[in-house]
Amino acid sequence: MKILLVYPSTLGPDRRPKKYRKAYLPPLSLATLAALTPREHTVRVVNDIVENVDLSAHWDLVGLTAMTSQVERAYQLADECRQRKIPVVMGGVHASLMPDEAKNHADAVVIGEAENLWSQLLKDCERGQFQEFYHDHEPPDLKDVVVPRWECLNMRIYPRQLGARYPMMPIFTTRGCPFGCRFCAVTKLAGKSYRTRPVATVLSEIEQTGAREFFFIDDNIAARPDYARELFRALPERNIRWMSQTSTTILKNPDLLDLAAQAGCFGLFVGIESVNPRSLAGVHKTFNRTEHYAELLARMRRAGIVPFLSFIFGFDQDTENQFETTVDFLTRNQVGSAVFWILTPIPGTDLYEEMQREGRITDTTWSKYDGTNVVYTPKTWSAANLHDRYWQSFQRLYRPTRILRNVIWNARSSAHPCRAFLRGAFYQSYFWMKINAREHPYSGGIGRIA
Repeated sequence: MKILLVYPSTLGPDRRPKKYRKAYLPPLSLATLAALTPREHTVRVVNDIVENVDLSAHWDLVGLTAMTSQVERAYQLADECRQRKIPVVMGGVHASLMPDEAKNHADAVVIGEAENLWSQLLKDCERGQFQEFYHDHEPPDLKDVVVPRWECLNMRIYPRQLGARYPMMPIFTTRGCPFGCRFCAVTKLAGKSYRTRPVATVLSEIEQTGAREFFFIDDNIAARPDYARELFRALPERNIRWMSQTSTTILKNPDLLDLAAQAGCFGLFVGIESVNPRSLAGVHKTFNRTEHYAELLARMRRAGIVPFLSFIFGFDQDTENQFETTVDFLTRNQVGSAVFWILTPIPGTDLYEEMQREGRITDTTWSKYDGTNVVYTPKTWSAANLHDRYWQSFQRLYRPTRILRNVIWNARSSAHPCRAFLRGAFYQSYFWMKINAREHPYSGGIGRIA
């Protein structure tokens, strides 16, 4: 069979897909599906953010994965496939949490992780006898994870460092999260389980991939300290540079920060979410202790790791001066890299279900569920005021007069200040341009062309 796997873009207000010159990271999930596909089949992976999706060619199966903000574009492509009589299967976060909706656009829907399901789905496709839903009630054993087939992707569309053979590559070591934040979809997909992958298989994948920079896409790479120590102690001999995500609870085991830095970690994303304890309590994230934030940031700097902080605005308990308090916190603690989001009730989460019961969901245009739009009735501000103040605060954080300070703060935090200064200068300027265009720095890709 000829199989096309597509990573969709998002739709703009004109209902056309947004297009960019470069995408950020290659889609790990689709490269994994390619690796799970027997070699007698031909597989092509297309990133719709940059590339055109040609459905006029002969395809025996099209696979689509999508988060909520991407799913309307995925539905466009799926509907066109069905018009052309091309079998189409959908998976990903949104389809897993809203399978009945997704089934209206696809011949089959994969719910949750696909490793144990893909082989049977391909056999069913060859017979022309799809099941409506493929759902593995037992999660795959991470000992059996395959190495992604990156050769099925066009790697030229991803940015890379000067002289690098590959862009920064995604990889994972764990799946799941032990916490239960009410706005998060992770535990709805995997429960509160936290599964680890044998360190030897992680190291093998690093060697086989051949890249020098990696992004560990784990939701919380240090949630199991003993495993994190084993991993971090094994990485230095691989001589790679990497980033990942962690929670504030890493402060309970501060040696992990030193080990991560020695293992090549140069930046960690931390979901601070709020400097207001009441806002954190309202979404069951009380493990974030605001009184410990300054110590966490200081320890990261001492280790030589640049902190990348994430904040959400629009919680019911937010105060009128929440934006000013947050920017002041970042200034006081000399944080040079932070991103803001508007609270977004993702379908299938506890937060969405509560707001739906209360009649507070005001917009179900899924393309707007990207963290920059107000799709519910907030309590502290009007929707318009929350939206405007969000962008004003984001612009304040990356205004030209502040960018130099941000870059210097990041360079001082880094174990490699010169490299951090140059990298920071580029990305800070890029953030400024995207934010002034009212586009989130992490959305879409680089260099909007449509």
